[in-house]
Amino acid sequence: MNSLLMGELSPEQPSFEPTKNKLLTNELRELWATVEQMRLVKANHVFFLLDLLPILLLDVAAGLTLWVFGASFVPFVLCAGLLSAVQAQAGWLPHDFGHLSVFSTSRWNHMLHPCVTGHMKGAPASGRNHKHFQHHAKPNCFCKNPDINMHPFFFALGKLLSVEFGKQKKEYLLCNHQHKYFFLIRPPVLLPLYFQWYLFYFVIQRKKWMDLAWMVTFSVCVFLPYV
Repeated sequence: MNSLLMGELSPEQPSFEPTKNKLLTNELRELWATVEQMRLVKANHVFFLLDLLPILLLDVAAGLTLWVFGASFVPFVLCAGLLSAVQAQAGWLPHDFGHLSVFSTSRWNHMLHPCVTGHMKGAPASGRNHKHFQHHAKPNCFCKNPDINMHPFFFALGKLLSVEFGKQKKEYLLCNHQHKYFFLIRPPVLLPLYFQWYLFYFVIQRKKWMDLAWMVTFSVCVFLPYV
């Protein structure tokens, strides 16, 4: 577990419960009791249903647009816009399933997470969890958090990381100019290029066949209106 070690506790804060700081422990327990009393950790099924309905309605509207008006230029662009709105909105619901926030039991969350993530986003739930768990385990640790692990691909996020790379004087890095090209390079490189091959590589390499099956249904639903 050395790769997960962040540091040692101070001597007055040992890791076993009986000798922990009682004041702090009691304060945290009172805080948790207050959170439970306010029902902040209870899943609101109506909220998630209202989150799902617009996604499904826009998806159906995109297909009906081409089916009713034909595949001319204007319906084509309108369908693409509706599908883009679907993808923008659908990114949050799989996130909530991954955090086991939709249903009160882990079993239901784990059962429906692959369906929602694979069919609505075309991505594997297992791959999403793999990356997201790394992100939460070490949020700001380079080479551990995938959100900032983009070196040496032109970017060095944050003030500290960019300074460290500057001190190393690696000539192939252009981090001092990244504010000029970030919005031009990262979106098309990350989504249309990197994710498209990496997601399929992940499920095949790890033999996640259920995730692959749900990803195929996404591709079929996206391409079907244009056939």
